[in-house]
Amino acid sequence: MTLIDLVLLGIVVGSNNLAVALTLGALGQAELRYRIMLVFGVFEFCVPLVGIRLGSATAKAIGSYANIMGAVMLFGLGLLSVIEGIRDRGNDDRLAQRVTRWRGLVVLAAGLSTDNMVVGFSLGLGKVDPLTVAGTIAFFAVLFTWLGIRLGRESRRRWERSAKIGAGALLMGFGVASGAGWF
Repeated sequence: MTLIDLVLLGIVVGSNNLAVALTLGALGQAELRYRIMLVFGVFEFCVPLVGIRLGSATAKAIGSYANIMGAVMLFGLGLLSVIEGIRDRGNDDRLAQRVTRWRGLVVLAAGLSTDNMVVGFSLGLGKVDPLTVAGTIAFFAVLFTWLGIRLGRESRRRWERSAKIGAGALLMGFGVASGAGWF
């Protein structure tokens, strides 16, 4: 696997973290960015390692389900964000607090990293260095999480409601695209 392959893999696999982080930033969770980055980074590093280890036989058995699970979770988070953007602002803090508690972040990170399991399975068929692959994916996931939270926070300051709805719509679109196998 070349350096360009690794960078492209990291960008594609880590890009869903950008969409989620935009939403979290728009929900006013920038002060928890280190917690969010930590949880996302750990999952984005560990899950591909598990996938690579388990190999291709299991990937064929659950591959389509893992993609659907991740897509549904992303779509659901996006839908919640859109609904909360349309509703009264009073619910924003409650939703944001639920999602950014340790338990909420673990569930969210698990949903985001299900596609990494499939990536790990497929890469496990060839000769790849598991730590290099997992490190690359985790690096881009954390980078995109940081960037998304920053951009989301800035958009909240200027266009809070529109940013929340837009970020939710992006998440829903990514969920649909992911479920359709476009990513």
